[in-house]
Amino acid sequence: MGKNNKDQKVNYKRLLKFFVPLAVTPFFITSIHTLMNAAIARLPYPELSIAVFTIVKGISNAIKAPTRMFMQISVSMVDSRKSYITASKLVWSLCALFFLFLIIIAYTPFGGWFLINIMGLRDPDTIRFTLLGLRITSFLPIVETLRNFHRGLVISHERTRIVTAGTAVRLMAISLFLFLAVRLQLFSGVVTASLAWTLGIGIEALVVTFGVIYYYKSPLKAADLLPAKNDTVLKISHIMSFFIPLAAMRYLRSFIQPLIQSGIARSQADPTLALAAFGVAYGLMMIIVETMRNLHQCSLVYVKPDRETDLEEENWQTVKRFCLATGIILTVISFLIALSPIGYYILRYIIGVSEEVANLGRHVLISLSFLPFIRAVREVYWGQLMNNKTTRLIGYGKAVNFGSVFLSLFIFIVPFNLAAIISPAIIGAIAFSIGQGMETLLIWKYSRLEY
Repeated sequence: MGKNNKDQKVNYKRLLKFFVPLAVTPFFITSIHTLMNAAIARLPYPELSIAVFTIVKGISNAIKAPTRMFMQISVSMVDSRKSYITASKLVWSLCALFFLFLIIIAYTPFGGWFLINIMGLRDPDTIRFTLLGLRITSFLPIVETLRNFHRGLVISHERTRIVTAGTAVRLMAISLFLFLAVRLQLFSGVVTASLAWTLGIGIEALVVTFGVIYYYKSPLKAADLLPAKNDTVLKISHIMSFFIPLAAMRYLRSFIQPLIQSGIARSQADPTLALAAFGVAYGLMMIIVETMRNLHQCSLVYVKPDRETDLEEENWQTVKRFCLATGIILTVISFLIALSPIGYYILRYIIGVSEEVANLGRHVLISLSFLPFIRAVREVYWGQLMNNKTTRLIGYGKAVNFGSVFLSLFIFIVPFNLAAIISPAIIGAIAFSIGQGMETLLIWKYSRLEY
């Protein structure tokens, strides 16, 4: 692709060709994590490994969370060889920082102190296995930075099939590795899962990087072919002002689920049933919602921030209609699953929960069924905000989301004690939907004022 992808007329066929590979990728990722859980259950120390790998994922994800935003830096700010070099210096410096934090926990005596005094672990085997896993996953910031930064380049060039190809190769490689690990009983479950997670993303990163080199000879040449995105010479300070709100958003997002789970657990009703129903229903709904994880890339790649010409305004309207139609279609699918026997069948016989959990889970699904449309509205305006380098509003939106969830849980559960009438699982789902809705309302309102 050349320099003028935002100056050309956009149609729905072009948007579909661009977005469908990005929508398919989350299904591959879901399959990968399902395979890892199945492998852990068939390897030595299964119960301990399942519990420990949850801890390993939690610590690793918490520290490396901002690396997911490196793709947004690449898509939004890289438009030349010089800007690529400037952005690379920053993302690899941040990568080194996250890598150092994980190395200190995994390979120094501080790790044992952290697990005992901060995480509250007491069992020696749990601590030992956790450190084993972290010694492997401490390399995740490196492979994720390589993957995410170059993902941004291929997305900017509309080569989204490379993203899907990378995840597909990762799925095949992990499947083979897990098969051999289970067949030969090579390692414990936590070591196997940690290796699969880290090496799998490393393989995916190599495929994406190879895709850039195959089509454009080098990342620098790929950057040179991109349309202009910056009004001035890109500086580290510009990238940091763009990145910090997105990183804060990622951290705030990671606290919303524990907040809801804590609210459910503190209700006077049966918390075990409620937590199980909310967990399985939320997981099922996220399979649908997460297909829109990269929907904002449509407005980010195809729409100019200022929209000064009729063509630019027409492109914006086309992209907006495409994104909203995607949200409406997935919302209808969500309601059909929730209201028909399909939802119960999936929960009861495919996921395998009890009849009681499946019945309650259907009502939780109904409470979450508006999420695809809410997400679609937010995503299309997110892309515009990133385009205009005004990411502060994205950070504010996530703070409003968190605050709305907290207030909803407090109001529903404490003074009105609705948990005595409605299951806290449903209350948690309603609170989550309210938080998502309030965040989207803020983004929608102020984005419209800004443009």
